[in-house]
Amino acid sequence: MDRGANTNGGTVFHLAARRMFILCSALTVASRVAAVAALLLPFLAHRVRAQVDGDPIALGTYRVLHSRILGEDRVLQIHLPTGYESTEAAYPVVYLFYSDWVEGYFAQLVNDLYHLSMDRIPPVMLVGVPNTQRYRDLLPWPRGEGRSAEGQADRFLQALREEIIPFVDAEYRTQPYRIMVGPQAAAVFGAYTLLESPETFQAFIVNDPCRFDLPERSVCRDLAVFATTPAARGKYFAVSHDAADDRWDREMLEALVAGLEQHAVDGFRWRVEMEADWPFFLAPVAARSALMDLFQDYPFPSMDDVTGWGDIRSHYERLSQSLGISVDPPNLILSQASTRLVEQGEHEAALEVLQHLVEIHPTSLDGPWQLANLYRVMGDTATAVRYYEECLRRDPNITPARDWLQRLRGRR
Repeated sequence: MDRGANTNGGTVFHLAARRMFILCSALTVASRVAAVAALLLPFLAHRVRAQVDGDPIALGTYRVLHSRILGEDRVLQIHLPTGYESTEAAYPVVYLFYSDWVEGYFAQLVNDLYHLSMDRIPPVMLVGVPNTQRYRDLLPWPRGEGRSAEGQADRFLQALREEIIPFVDAEYRTQPYRIMVGPQAAAVFGAYTLLESPETFQAFIVNDPCRFDLPERSVCRDLAVFATTPAARGKYFAVSHDAADDRWDREMLEALVAGLEQHAVDGFRWRVEMEADWPFFLAPVAARSALMDLFQDYPFPSMDDVTGWGDIRSHYERLSQSLGISVDPPNLILSQASTRLVEQGEHEAALEVLQHLVEIHPTSLDGPWQLANLYRVMGDTATAVRYYEECLRRDPNITPARDWLQRLRGRR
C-alpha cells in the first residue's frame, strides 16, 4: 500500500486507473485518467513532498472511524481546500455520497470545486462518504419483497448526525454550513434527510429522488408537502435527471415539479435540471451548475466601480450575513481589484487591498508579487526588493521576479 504523510493522521489516497469500489487502499494514476490528473496537478502540488519518478497524484486523505450505531468501521475521504494548512480559516463542508467511485464522482467534484472556488463559490472542504451497503443505508424502505436488509436509512441518518458529522467537525475547521451531493440512491437519502432532519444540511444537490417511490410510499410526495411549510425556508434542493433514461418513471418527478411551482413557500429555493444529451451510463449530478446557483450572490458584481477595500468588504459582509457563515473575499477578486486600482493611479487604495490579500490568503503568490510591483512603481525600491525576494523564496522559478530583482539591485 502506498501511503503518504497527513497532518490529521490519515492515509493519502490517489486516483484509480479503473472504476472500482474502494475502502482503505491507496489509489494510483494510470492512462485512462491522465486528463483529470493534468487538471488536478497544479492544485495539489502545494500539499505534497517533492515528487520523484513513479509517485502517485494525491486527491485527499482517508480517515476511518468506528460507527457504534452501524456496528462497523466507516471510511471517509477528505479533500481540503487550497491553503487549509497555512490559515486558521474554517470552511463549509460538502458531503459527497457514492465517493467510492473516485474517478466518476470524487475527482470530478474536486475539479469543479477547484475552479469554482476561484471566484464563484466560497472555498469548501469535501468529505466523501463511500458506500458499504448502499440500499441498506440510503433507502428508507426496501425496493421490494425479499429484500428485508434494505431500507435502514433511519439508522444511517442517525450515524451521520451523531457520529460522522461530529467526527469531521472535531477533526477539521468547519463552518455550520453543509451541502449534500447525492448521486443515484443517495438522492433518495437526500430527500429523506430533508424531510426527517432538515437541520442536517443547508443544501441538497441530487439525482432524481423519486426513482424508488412506491404508490403507497413516496419521498417526493412528502417533499412537495414539506416545501409548503416554514421549515423549508432557507433550504436549497437541486435535482438533475437524465431525460432520456427510461428506467425510471418520470411521473413522480414531474408531479414534484408541479407541486413546487404552485405551492413552495417563499425562501425555499429549488431547481430541476433535465440532462437531455448525456451519452453515457448514469447522468452525473449537476453539482457545478447547482453550486453556482446556490452561491449566485458570491461573485463580486463589477470591478468598474471599485474604489477600495471598503467596497469589497461590504459585499462579502452582506453575503456572510445572508448565508449565516463567515465568507472572505477570494484571492482572485482582491488581485483583480488591486490591479484595477493601480491602473487608475490609486496606489494607496491598491496597497490596502493587497495588505488584506496577504492577510486573508497568506500562501498566495499574488500578494508578494503584486506588492513588489506596486512598491516598485511607487519608487520604494527597498520594499520592492524585499517582496521580490519573498516571491523567489517561495518559488525559485519565477523568472520575472529574478529579472526585476537584478535590475533593482543594479540601481543601488
